[in-house]
Amino acid sequence: MNKQLTNHDEVLEAITATIDIPEHLDERARKRYRSLGDWLDRPNSGIKQFDPEVYPQGSFALGTVIQPISEADAFDLDLVCRLDATKYDFTMQELKRLTGIEVLAYADAHSMKHTPEDKRRCWTMEYADEANFHTDILPALPDDVAYREYLKSRGHVDLANNDELAQFALAITDKTHPSYERTCADWPVSNPKGYATWFHAQHSFQLDRAKKARMAKDSKYASIDEIPNYRMKTPLQRSIQLLKRHRDMMFADDGEHKPISIIITTLSAHAYQGEETITDALRTILRTMDTFIEERGGIKWIANPTNPEENFADKWPDNAEKETNFYDWLEAARHDFGTYIREARFSEIPRSLQDRLGSEAVIAATAAIAVAAPHIVSATVAAGEAEVDAVKQSGAETRPWAK
Repeated sequence: MNKQLTNHDEVLEAITATIDIPEHLDERARKRYRSLGDWLDRPNSGIKQFDPEVYPQGSFALGTVIQPISEADAFDLDLVCRLDATKYDFTMQELKRLTGIEVLAYADAHSMKHTPEDKRRCWTMEYADEANFHTDILPALPDDVAYREYLKSRGHVDLANNDELAQFALAITDKTHPSYERTCADWPVSNPKGYATWFHAQHSFQLDRAKKARMAKDSKYASIDEIPNYRMKTPLQRSIQLLKRHRDMMFADDGEHKPISIIITTLSAHAYQGEETITDALRTILRTMDTFIEERGGIKWIANPTNPEENFADKWPDNAEKETNFYDWLEAARHDFGTYIREARFSEIPRSLQDRLGSEAVIAATAAIAVAAPHIVSATVAAGEAEVDAVKQSGAETRPWAK
């Protein structure tokens, strides 16, 4: 039986539930990377002696996965394959090759339809089934000592001494790096676990609150520490899911130049102030997220929180369309969500927001309104257009999010 929806926040919550990855597919993805980890650590694995560890990065680690807007598209499952070795045990090329041998053997042993591909940094596997996962496996080595030294040399002493973030730093492979074939200390650096730690700290209060609520309903957990962060959905995570879906629909025909997820996620996490509802979180995030974009030497800079010298907007200087599209998207998101949250009744989703979230998702999510309360007007096109017209006449369409 559908739950009766009675306010804007419950409607937005219902929409995020329809665009989230289904729990059975989420669990299948996690079983698959655990299976890969077991394979790499099997007795006759060529890299077993280095205690390989496979773990997710990106949206699967952050709890912000959303479904692709087309059945032809795939879920992106980004993984790290970390070996307990040093940069003097391998060249980047050797690490990539040895990891690839095992990935290729795994694909063959599991009769995978597509042969894994050797990409710039990762090995890529495609799962040809209804789950449709696109999996990137990034070979990596622990590199916290060099990482800390680098941060200190650039003046980021506090960050270098932050064990919660710095301990997870990695040296990674990159075929375009000038030292790719040489034994040396100069490797590209990354810190996905550190980023996830920073991200979850941005909504830690709401995360703990959600875990306590989960514990009250699920007796299999003895403490909140046993509940994985990805199982929870706080207002920050839900807001990011909505913003990413809005972005995907707005740039459905131009995936190459759409605002990238790491930028939306980082700016949203910076802007979030612990709001308890999705509507309040969206208001704050959309109003302030662009204030966290720096300018360094005339260049727009969105710093990696675990490495301020890395600019997530590094493509903007050479591709003005990417920067323009980010600000166009932000303005559209402010208008679309602001019009709904501040100017429309909860049961009347404006057409512009329906289009940007996907009409099917909106209809599926808001069916509970009509089922539970037939006297309430459902989210129809006519109602949405009428609401937008009313907002335009009042002059509020320029900054509805700021009210």
